Amino acid sequence: RKQSFWQQLVDFCSYPSLLVETLIQMFLWFVTGMSYYGFNFGWGSIVPNRYLGYVMAAVGHFLGSSIVFPLIARIGRRRAMMLMFSGAALFYLIAILDVKLGKDTDWTLESICSLIGVIFISGCLSGIYLWSAELAPTPHRGFAICASSSAARIGSFLGPYIFINLKPVTHKAVPFGGLAFLALLCALGSFFLVETGDKETALTGEDVVVRRGSYRYRL
Repeated sequence: RKQSFWQQLVDFCSYPSLLVETLIQMFLWFVTGMSYYGFNFGWGSIVPNRYLGYVMAAVGHFLGSSIVFPLIARIGRRRAMMLMFSGAALFYLIAILDVKLGKDTDWTLESICSLIGVIFISGCLSGIYLWSAELAPTPHRGFAICASSSAARIGSFLGPYIFINLKPVTHKAVPFGGLAFLALLCALGSFFLVETGDKETALTGEDVVVRRGSYRYRL
């Protein structure tokens, strides 16, 4: 049954589980958008050759989007997202180390880890699109996707600032450490969402409450 905007808002108050799941999804989209667009607009300050960086990043985007769906089919949405966010956090932390990859090159461990991190972030972006559509009940799906996409857009405004403006004036542990912390929070947030691959699509807010009530959280 089609609901008005105000009826949907009432449902968020009537079914706290629906509100919690939507807020977690918005946070996942926010961090993913921040990292994704931060890298895309920041390669000039991350790798020594920005043109080669963009080419390699494009390969990373392709790999991430290609890997995540077979991974989801193998281990499920929830575990796949936890793995992808944790992988991104790991390479963010490794990127903090100040290691040059040779005497005659400007490439550093930071450059390589950033290019690998893009694979995980691209996988997160593709996977979260699928998962969000399945988590939201039918009458609220459009609202949940729009709210999450808006959160990602806000993150996309902040991402370039991190790499273009903040990174040059602070220690690189600040931007990469912050992104690693946020990615770990996303992995934790993914843990508290439910696996939807083996369940019927929720049709109402009450279905979301029942789905969460019968779910057993485990790795």
